[in-house]
Amino acid sequence: MNKTKLKILIADEIDTTGITLLPKNKFITESRFGISNSEILNSFRDFDILVIRSIRKIDEKFLSESDLKVIATCSKGTDHIDIEYAKKHGIKILNAEDSNNISAAEHTFGLILAIEKQILFSDNLVRKGKFTFYEYERNELKDKKIGIIGFGKVGSYVGKLASAFGMIVYANDTDKKVVNANGNYNFKNINFIFKNCDIVTIHIPLTKENHKFISKEKLSLLNKNSVIVNTSRGNVIDELYLIKLLKSKKIKFAGLDVFSNEPFVNKAFAGLDNVILTNHIAGKTGQSRRKISENIFSQLKDLKISMQK
Repeated sequence: MNKTKLKILIADEIDTTGITLLPKNKFITESRFGISNSEILNSFRDFDILVIRSIRKIDEKFLSESDLKVIATCSKGTDHIDIEYAKKHGIKILNAEDSNNISAAEHTFGLILAIEKQILFSDNLVRKGKFTFYEYERNELKDKKIGIIGFGKVGSYVGKLASAFGMIVYANDTDKKVVNANGNYNFKNINFIFKNCDIVTIHIPLTKENHKFISKEKLSLLNKNSVIVNTSRGNVIDELYLIKLLKSKKIKFAGLDVFSNEPFVNKAFAGLDNVILTNHIAGKTGQSRRKISENIFSQLKDLKISMQK
């Protein structure tokens, strides 16, 4: 049966600015924030396009039972979706590739500054009336060596921020196009970075190949003065071994925005005094939410898909 308009279901709370980009003669949108996957399958089967956020898991079972043509995720990452199954069955997946890179990079650098300047510790001292206690380490970033694993949109912007602070930047990326596009940076192998850098920050996607890519062996190359920061995905790192290193003070500090089993963060982290934890907010700001919305709905506006059900 021919349809005159494509129907879009927005299932998660997003910035709706981008909806204004859609021509009303071609699209119908309906917002049902927080609706469950089962409710989507049972009550909204006639929709063509599903708009979600990364908090929603889209597995093979859901995909096999739906009639969706497109799933658009308001996130950079797509690891919450069974991409392989979707591709096999002709379900198009859209994501916002570069809309939150500045927010994520700034948050990364915020963690680095908080760690090296001991900002949270100092805040706690002031609150406890210990204003004149200064017997704790604080460091300048200038001339510190930072290793950036994954030098795409986020990693390369971290590199720019680090350069502005006078840091020595080493980069690592497996994509030759990325390396060629950033010829003014010094690219090194993983082992060099973990052995030689004061700060290592991770910016790689979660793929099958990258699951625990930052392994026990790589983490063991860090020294007792090392700092590691992760704002990419929790499962790219061996989290249990990282906890072991932090507990035994074999590395100095960690700054983590992502975890292996979100939202159920390993309770061991809460007992550590050498880690700063944030709740997966690195790429989530008002500005990035708006840009992501505009990115996603711009892609939907230009999408060419069959009107046949």
